[in-house]
Amino acid sequence: MHHTEAAKAVQYLIDSAPLYGAAQANKTQCENMLRVVKSLAMKASDEKSAAAQEREAYASDQYGDALDNLFEATREAETLRSLREAAKMKIEYWRSFNSSHKSAERGFGSAA
Repeated sequence: MHHTEAAKAVQYLIDSAPLYGAAQANKTQCENMLRVVKSLAMKASDEKSAAAQEREAYASDQYGDALDNLFEATREAETLRSLREAAKMKIEYWRSFNSSHKSAERGFGSAA
């Protein structure tokens, strides 16, 4: 692995940090919206019991849309998290490779 690949990985971590933060915030907002949508649907329901209101809320189009939004937000956040983890592993591999390579050079030089 070349230094430039490790440098690109570091730059990716820097550049993607705000994107990852925004994706995590969006995911949290979508999780919170599920509760809001459920509450509003229950409030609008003509059902008398809370269980029936809840059942109706879960079956609503608005709740389905909120679930779809959460799915997309989770996919985006998890994709960014995975790519960032891969970049971190690439950097760690580069460090390890260079460390063992330098150790081998020192060992080889002292044996002569």
